[in-house]
Amino acid sequence: MNQTKDTTGVRSAKLLMISLVVARGMSFMFSKTLLFNMGPFSLLGIRFLLAFLLLFAFFYKRVLAELQKDPKILFAGLALGAAYFICMSCELVGLQYTSSSTCAFLENSAIAMVPILEALLTHKAPSIRIILSCFMTCIGIAMITLNGGIRSFGLGEFLCCIAAFAFACAIILNDRCTKKHDAFSIGILHVGFIGLAALLVAFAFETPHLPETGTQWMMLLMLTLICTCLGFTLQPVAQRKISAQTTGILFGLNPLTAAVCGWIFLREAMTPLGIAGGILIVIGIIATNAFPEP
Repeated sequence: MNQTKDTTGVRSAKLLMISLVVARGMSFMFSKTLLFNMGPFSLLGIRFLLAFLLLFAFFYKRVLAELQKDPKILFAGLALGAAYFICMSCELVGLQYTSSSTCAFLENSAIAMVPILEALLTHKAPSIRIILSCFMTCIGIAMITLNGGIRSFGLGEFLCCIAAFAFACAIILNDRCTKKHDAFSIGILHVGFIGLAALLVAFAFETPHLPETGTQWMMLLMLTLICTCLGFTLQPVAQRKISAQTTGILFGLNPLTAAVCGWIFLREAMTPLGIAGGILIVIGIIATNAFPEP
């Protein structure tokens, strides 16, 4: 009975994580449009702080109760927020020096980094299933994003590699923190830390301003409500019952979602190679979810 309940809980957590990854994958479409009129750190700061204020307004009693009962949860949220802020900052700056396709591929190489880092931390090699799933997912991402290949390796590529490492660390931190602290409170706190850090950088290097048109506000609200309030806040909740390695593989849906949204809404090209890459990502994800969670 308990085993059936655990299996059902793991399956539900995986389905929740898939929906969150898809929601976050949609953010590329909205961000790409908003960045024509807003600085990257201004957009990041406003997006995450607005999400934090909305979430805190509804759930402040729970967050404050958890902080009083478990003060260390504040440091867990700070560590997770710092990892994601480094990841997203390096991604945004790296995009100024390299193509978006190269950035997408290098950043999502975190999928392969997670099982390696986990193996180093736990002194236990990942299963063959995880290794094969990581390999197929990474090849699929390469097929979607690298039609022209990586022509050189410079500052932009280096920053994207740092983003990938920070992303992998964030996934592992999520795994560790949610085993010890309230996952939902961590989700809210780390969103606030990302927004505060981004806005401080924006005031230092940009001229922050709010969206100017109704369409821009609608896109910002979509980024805030769907991609941030749901996509970021509920990741710790979903990750409580699944491993960091599986989470990393599920994030292979992120560039696939971005590519599909770009094809449907932004009229971006979807090549046969990209379609094949998307199929390979789905196969890799199915392969890692075909058996009970290790």
